[in-house]
Amino acid sequence: MRATPSGSGRRKSTKKRRATQSQTPVTGWRIEQPEYDARVERVRGELDRRELDGLVLFHPIRMAYLTGFFHLSTERPMAVVVGRKGELGALIPLLEQEHVAKSPGVRRVKVYPEYPTGGTKHPLLHLADLLTAMKLNKSGTRLGYDSDGYLDINGYDGPNLSEIVDAGVATVRARDVVDRLRYVKSAAEVRLIRESCTWGNLAHSLMHQSLALGRSEPDISNLASAEASQIMSAALGPTYQMLSKGWGPAAQVAFSAGQATSLPHGLANSAGLQYGDVLVTYAGADVGGYQSELERTMFLGVPGKELAASFAMMLDLQQAGFDALRPGRTLAEAEAEVAAVYTELEVKEQQRHHTGHGIGLEGHEGPFIDLGDETVIAEGMVFSVEPGLYVPGLAGFRHSDTVVIGANGAERLTYYPRDLVSLTVNLL
Repeated sequence: MRATPSGSGRRKSTKKRRATQSQTPVTGWRIEQPEYDARVERVRGELDRRELDGLVLFHPIRMAYLTGFFHLSTERPMAVVVGRKGELGALIPLLEQEHVAKSPGVRRVKVYPEYPTGGTKHPLLHLADLLTAMKLNKSGTRLGYDSDGYLDINGYDGPNLSEIVDAGVATVRARDVVDRLRYVKSAAEVRLIRESCTWGNLAHSLMHQSLALGRSEPDISNLASAEASQIMSAALGPTYQMLSKGWGPAAQVAFSAGQATSLPHGLANSAGLQYGDVLVTYAGADVGGYQSELERTMFLGVPGKELAASFAMMLDLQQAGFDALRPGRTLAEAEAEVAAVYTELEVKEQQRHHTGHGIGLEGHEGPFIDLGDETVIAEGMVFSVEPGLYVPGLAGFRHSDTVVIGANGAERLTYYPRDLVSLTVNLL
C-alpha cells in the first residue's frame, strides 16, 4: 500500500502556502520605487552637468514626479531638496508628517508646526535650516530652484528662496531640470495613461447616452462623471488611489454647447440642451496620477451643410497633426505642417491655438506642438492632438486624442469614435 501523508505534513504544507501567498505581488496603479530612484539619479546627473550643488522644488507635481509624494497644496509651503548625493530632504508641515513617510525615497524631513509660524518662525526659515543640515547653505554653493519661493496660493506670503539662504549662496533658475525628464514617458507611465484612456472613454460614453433635450450640461456631466468614477474605482480595486487631481471625480466628463463652443475654452451653463446644438466635449481620468485627454465634437440632430463641412475640415486638420508627429523632427516643424493645412483649406483665421501639448501628470505639460517649441520629437513622448476650428456666430469644432510616439510616428491611445455619424445624436 502507498503511504498516506501524515496530518502533520499537510499542516506544514498549508502553512508554507499561506506564507507564500502573502508575498504574491498585486497590481498597483502607481509608479514603483525603483523608477523614482532612477529619476533622482538622472536629476543628480543633470546637476553635475550644470555644476549645481542642489535643487529645491516647490511645485507639487515636480515633487511628486521625483518622489511619489502626492499632496494637496495649501497655504502651508512644502519643498523637496535634492543634493548631488545623500538623502533627499523635504520641508513638511506637521499635518503632512505621516503622509510623506509613505515615500521611502524622502528620508531627511524637516517638520514645522504650522503656517504662518505655529509659534516658532516662518516655514521658509525652517527650509534654510534644512539646507544648512544638508550642507547646501554655505558660501560658494550653487543652488537650483524651480521657483524662487513657494507658490502664491491660498493666501500664502513669505520670503523668496534667494532671501533666506546665507550670503555667498547663488540661486539659479532650473525649472527645466525635472520638466525635461518628464518629456519622454517610461513604459510604466504609458501603461497608466492607457488605463486613463479606458476610463475617460467610459465617462464619455455614459455622457453620450445621457444627452437629452432640456437637460443641462452640469446635470448630465456630473452624473456621468460620478457613475464612471464609481465603476472605475470598483474595477481597479483596493490599490487604486486618486493622486494628482486631489478633489473631484476620478473619471470626469464635461462639455460646452451651442455658441459657447466657438470659444476654445467655452464654459458650461445650466441652460437646457436644444435641438441643433453643437457640443465640444472633454473626458479623462486620474490613474496613478496620470491623465489623458479625449475630446469630441458632437451634434444634437443632423447637422446642416456648413456644420458638416467644418467638421470634415477639422478631421483633416487632426489627421495632419497625427501624421506630422514623427521622431527626429522638431515640434515646430510638426506645427508648421498643420498650419499649412489650415492655409490650404482657407481657414487660417479660424485657428485659435497650437496643435497640442504634452500630457502626463498634468493635463497640460511641456513640450508643446507649437511654432515656438524646437524640442525634437522622440519615442515615448505623449501628446494631445487637437487642432480646432472656431467660427464666430456658428460653433467650434475640435477633437482631441491622446497619442504616444513610436518608431513610426503617433499611436492613438484614445479610441472613441471620431466620425460624423457616430457623433450625431438624433433626439427627435
